[in-house]
Amino acid sequence: MFNKFIMLIIISDGNNNQNNLLLPNTAKEMQYERYIVYGVILLFVVAGLLVVFFYVYQTYQANQTARANEEILFGNNFISKSIPNLGNGHMIIDRSNWGAQQNIRGPYDLTHPIPYVLITHVGVHAKNCTNVHMCSIKMRTLQDAAIAEKSLRDIPSNFYLGGDGNVYVGRGWDTANAYANKSLAVCFMGDYGRYEPNKLQFSALDHLLTYGEKNDLLTKDYKIVAHRQTQTTRSPGIMLYEKITQLSRWNPCGLPEKEKCGHEIGLPEIWRQEYILQATTVPGATTTEVSSTTSAKSETSD
Repeated sequence: MFNKFIMLIIISDGNNNQNNLLLPNTAKEMQYERYIVYGVILLFVVAGLLVVFFYVYQTYQANQTARANEEILFGNNFISKSIPNLGNGHMIIDRSNWGAQQNIRGPYDLTHPIPYVLITHVGVHAKNCTNVHMCSIKMRTLQDAAIAEKSLRDIPSNFYLGGDGNVYVGRGWDTANAYANKSLAVCFMGDYGRYEPNKLQFSALDHLLTYGEKNDLLTKDYKIVAHRQTQTTRSPGIMLYEKITQLSRWNPCGLPEKEKCGHEIGLPEIWRQEYILQATTVPGATTTEVSSTTSAKSETSD
């Protein structure tokens, strides 16, 4: 009997020892396990956030680099990042925005800084356009007419001033206009033998030229001249011409008893560089005679 009692104790102790090999399932140990799981999850979350932050940062840096490498005509102080602004609400409507023909460009580069600003007008009984839609249609019409009717490579002037106060990019800062290299041709979009230019256009002109001077695209002593001072034409219209002569940078070159405009830098007497190339050759006529005949027939700038 005693032996059987001892065996029961031994068996009982053996079972207890086996149970002691397992981790006790206490509340404290379960809480410790939860902390481990939460820590692992937190590490994954932090790692994920770091990966996302790194990706966003790399994308931002790439966009900034790409934007810095883009050809931006003017500094952008406007809310929109697609249409630059010269200030005072004068937007820059680029060629793609007004619907220019693609892969079209004038034949000559324009070197900087530019010493002359040539003021022209559209003429042909054209009224001032008053909004982006109307001015864009007019720009495309001018370009199509220049290429199809005048055999030019592109729209003639570098910039166009709409009655809406916006600046429309023609050949821009880097391509010579159709009148004379070493000049920046700015066209007022209307017929100013019949109509008055408005204040918005002159404000846009002032901002455009200020930008050009500050960025060394124009010389510090650049001269403003009217189209009629460089060849036989009524452009830019008497109503605009009278206002041009009141500008501080206006130069009276080309007037009677005055030196020809651009003579000091080697420009020709008649500013019509691309039109001379397109003039019909008259048997026995010299280049000067052909260019003079061609220029005499034109009474509008664009």
